[in-house]
Amino acid sequence: MAATIMASLLKDKDTSFIIESRGMVVLFPEPYSPKAVEAAKLRDMNLPGKFSRQLTEEDFGTDTLVLTMEAAQKDKIYRKYPKARNVFTLSEFAGESDMVLPNPYGGSDEDYRDSFDELYGVVFKATDALLGFKDTIREKSNTGGN
Repeated sequence: MAATIMASLLKDKDTSFIIESRGMVVLFPEPYSPKAVEAAKLRDMNLPGKFSRQLTEEDFGTDTLVLTMEAAQKDKIYRKYPKARNVFTLSEFAGESDMVLPNPYGGSDEDYRDSFDELYGVVFKATDALLGFKDTIREKSNTGGN
């Protein structure tokens, strides 16, 4: 949902950013949750693609920014992927460190809608931060750990 929100916020901006979503554990391509699709649709947004994709070593580069939902995911990326650089939690990049973001997985339609709305505020701040560093992500470089 966060990637969908960010792509929507950047839609009318003059940027060359490519916004993609990856999973930490994707055993096989799985459709997005219908509840997440509906929460986005209610806000006139569409989830990109139809299936989840696994994060791989090839996804990293010096011009790549990776935003995770949790600090544990960020730490796991640095441990698992030697090429990983510029990895932040979404809230950290947005200037809201130590914020726990909602995870509606397995929840009700309302849980997904509430999570979408809460994510929107954090992604809005992260998008502002990204636009502030649009010449080079490396200005806000993070090469491992917390």
